[in-house]
Amino acid sequence: MQPVTSVNVENLPNVGYLVSDKEKKEKFFKNESHIYKQGPLEGVKVGAHKLYNDVLTYYPKGFAGSKNSDFYEYLSLGMVPNIIGSLMLMASYGLVNYKFSADDARFANISFKQAASGVVLYALGKWAFQKFARTVINKFTDVNIDLFYKKQVIELPELGQEKGLVRTQYPKVYDSVQFYRSDLLTKDGELNHNNAYYHDDKIVRKVGYKDKKNASNQMASEKIRGVKARTTALENIGKYVLAATGVALGSQNAFGKIDLKSPRTIVNAFKEGAVELWKGRDIDVKTTGIGKIMKSLYKHSGKGLVIASAVMAFLTCLIPILAFKHKPDFMKDKVDTKKEYEVC
Repeated sequence: MQPVTSVNVENLPNVGYLVSDKEKKEKFFKNESHIYKQGPLEGVKVGAHKLYNDVLTYYPKGFAGSKNSDFYEYLSLGMVPNIIGSLMLMASYGLVNYKFSADDARFANISFKQAASGVVLYALGKWAFQKFARTVINKFTDVNIDLFYKKQVIELPELGQEKGLVRTQYPKVYDSVQFYRSDLLTKDGELNHNNAYYHDDKIVRKVGYKDKKNASNQMASEKIRGVKARTTALENIGKYVLAATGVALGSQNAFGKIDLKSPRTIVNAFKEGAVELWKGRDIDVKTTGIGKIMKSLYKHSGKGLVIASAVMAFLTCLIPILAFKHKPDFMKDKVDTKKEYEVC
């Protein structure tokens, strides 16, 4: 009988069936979709990546009828017409102002600055509302709706190519309500936290359960879908309310005085414009009947937009969080395990 000898695993080469954890991670991160470390400006970086590829890659592929154009690229293409439309709207107020007389050009430039401010504040309002709501919701639920993952897409060979190109995409883990990428969360937990249910356990603890659950992924998946669905529905209303408030703010007289060479004028425009928007303006109409109603609405419309924006921001954070914190009414929670029961 051969004696059993011990083997020093550390001295074995990392080939065959024995592969180090480091090599496993490196191979996985190189070839597979995965969640990666993200900074506070990750959304800006991904947006810049999409815009760059929209212009140089996705649109040319789409117009050429490429078989490799996919849904991610299709959704990304919306950035370009939005930017072009915004620039055209601003240009329509100031493109020919240089042909006016000095006095006319001065008044025309005021309208141009107000229109341009409205366009910028429209986009800024939508972004700020969504960023604020999702940051608060992530704080109380641990569901980061803006969590990106890196995806390597191997394309089919195009005409004249021996093999297809490999492109990088940055979708979001929670893009789909029903089919969010739970597999990536599980893999990230295994590789980086030695616990496949790491993310699910965190979410369940945020619900209010201090004890570890045997199948935390089941409860977590339901909570994740609820947060995503409710947040998206409320955002689709709230962010446009704030965007409309931004347009109204940009139309105030204070924004007609902006000088881009002087940052102080921009700060003053926000302060003075906010006061103007809240106080409202009077219009010269009859103060009887429908004219009186229209005058009142016009006077208080700015104030109404500000209040509506604040209410929608509050509700967009509150409703998903309250629903998330609601604990399922499990039968085992009703049973006192310390009490003796007679089995019939």
